[in-house]
Parts: sequence; C-alpha cells; structure tokens
Amino acid sequence: MRRLTAAAAAGLVSGRIRRQRWRGPSARAWRRGLAVVAAAAVVAGGWSLTAAHGGAEGAWRVLTTRAGLAVEEVLVTGRHNAEVPALLGAVGVSRGDSLLAIDPAAVRDRVEALAWVRTARVARRLPDTLVLHVEERRPMALWQHEQRLVLIDAEGVVLAADGLERFAHLPHVVGADADVEAQAFLALLTVTPAVAGRVAAAVRVGERRWDLRLDNGVTVRLPAVGAADALVRLAALQRREDVFDRDVVAIDLRLPDRLYIEMTPAGAERRRLPEEST
Repeated sequence: MRRLTAAAAAGLVSGRIRRQRWRGPSARAWRRGLAVVAAAAVVAGGWSLTAAHGGAEGAWRVLTTRAGLAVEEVLVTGRHNAEVPALLGAVGVSRGDSLLAIDPAAVRDRVEALAWVRTARVARRLPDTLVLHVEERRPMALWQHEQRLVLIDAEGVVLAADGLERFAHLPHVVGADADVEAQAFLALLTVTPAVAGRVAAAVRVGERRWDLRLDNGVTVRLPAVGAADALVRLAALQRREDVFDRDVVAIDLRLPDRLYIEMTPAGAERRRLPEEST
C-alpha cells in the first residue's frame, strides 16, 4: 500500500497536504456538523456535484469544502510499475477540490486508459481522501519489430518503450505478429525447460512459424504445425547428443520424420578428415 498526496498532482512543492486547522471549539463543532449534514444529503438524496447547475453548483462546492469534504490525500494501492505522475495526472484532482465533486467513474476511465492499468476502482473516503486501487498488467516479453523494442503483456499490449533494462530477464520475441502469438508459444517452451533455458530470442517467420535463436548463436527452425512435438524431439536430441554446444550453425526440425543439422565450416571439415585419411 502506497500513500500518494494530491499535492503532487497539483504541482506543489510540499510532498504532503496538511489540513487547515480550525481554531476554537465552536468552529470545530460547526465543521463536523456541516460534514455530517453534507454526507447525509449525499447518501439520502443521491446528491452529486456533477448533477448540480449554476449557482447551486458553486454553493454546494463551498458548502462541502468548508465542511471538510475537500481532497487532502489520494490513497493508491496495487501500484508496482505504473508511474506515479501518470497515475495522479489521470486522477486529475488538486488539493482543496471538493471530494463530492469528483466523479469516480470518470476517474476510473481515465486511469484505465493508462497502458499499465488493466482495471481500476475509485471511491471517496469521507471526509478528505480519494481511494484508488489499480490492477496492473503483467509484463510478459520484450517485443522487437521494425527496429523498435517495447515491453508487452500477454495480450500484446505495449506497456513501455523506455527503461527496459529491468525487464531484460523476460523472453525476447521478434516479428510482425510475435506480440499476439507470443503467449501461446512461450507456454509451449515451458514444457521443455532444457530448450527454454537456452533461448535468447524467438523469431516469428512469415507470420506462421517460429525460429529459435539460442544463447550461443545456433538457429533452430521449427515447423508451422507440430511445434510442440518438434520441441520435444529437440529436447531429447540435446539430452543424448548435447547438440547445442557442438559445431552447429542451425538445426532444422520443419519435417516431422527427419531433421537436418548445418555444421560450422570447421565442424564440417573435421567430419571429412577421417574419410580422406582412409
């Protein structure tokens, strides 16, 4: 749980909003009474400042703020990656705004328009606090397309294009439709951890199949149909032959009944030497 002050949204220097103190017992009593009356009016009559008009709106604003129903704090929960200035900017309130003038549905819609936010809940907490709870989108992969690298979630929603260093541990997918196809393919990879642990990038080819780029530069070509079976074959081959760390350039698994291994020039030369010496 994080407490964020509405003062930050208003561009104030102070990091905390302090309630103006009313002096004298009679003033305090009158203030509490006004707060009770204003709150009761809202509950009983369904009053909202958004429903008021003209002079009535101004009078209602004065009444509620003088009664202590003015924003002094915005309480935000659920935030992990969304930037605080962006959240408070979407909330759009300033210190001293009438708490009852705020339309929670409108605030929710603005907050949910932020890339990081999947859903938001907004509520007034009398007398002076606006409560915002956000459920953030979960980053899934780094997506590279047309020389641009961005962070995406499982639905392919772009979450960020800057400050990606802290997400470098996430899978790297490349290609025109890799953003929307990545979730299903990455789930396939988890079935073969011996393969998944060596993948540096998954490259979408022709919007129909995947190539794997391993951490040592080896390319694995997977079929458009039957990629799961091909990955199981590849994992078995790695267990038997440790093929990833041999003199290999590429492994082609696009045919279901055979595989092709492209050797490095040095590896191919070594394979020819015994035949030439006989």
